[in-house]
Amino acid sequence: MRRRTVVVGTAAVVALSGCLFDDRDDSAEPPELHGFGTIEIVVDDSAIDLSEDRFQAEHADDYSMDFHLHEDTDFWYMEGDEPVTFAAGIDVLPHFAYRRDGDVHVVSYEETTYRGDESGTELTFAVDDTDVEPTDYVLEDGDDLSLEITTDS
Repeated sequence: MRRRTVVVGTAAVVALSGCLFDDRDDSAEPPELHGFGTIEIVVDDSAIDLSEDRFQAEHADDYSMDFHLHEDTDFWYMEGDEPVTFAAGIDVLPHFAYRRDGDVHVVSYEETTYRGDESGTELTFAVDDTDVEPTDYVLEDGDDLSLEITTDS
């Protein structure tokens, strides 16, 4: 049991080392890690493989330290000046966008836009299996995030 604890602990340190030591500006203080956790995004019962290089901070041209993913891990990381909301996190992920039109949640993924007010379309934002309002919920260390988009198509 102790061996597993050491292995898991070491893996977490290695995973975080790439996150905490950003190569953007050597004279700046390292960013504060506000938290990390898991994330799953599912569109019409098909999970998006967020481990693909195009979603990872190391390979994306438009990543944000506020909320990002790293290769070789299944975690999101939140660094930057302040913790972010679930909606803001989705909005800064490469190939995704989030906006709110009045009371309507709108998520874009690549070339497709999903509006929560369209007939047959539902957007569900959950943290630790509990539905949340993504513009209000500020992410916390250890959160398991889930965005599920279902359509009639």
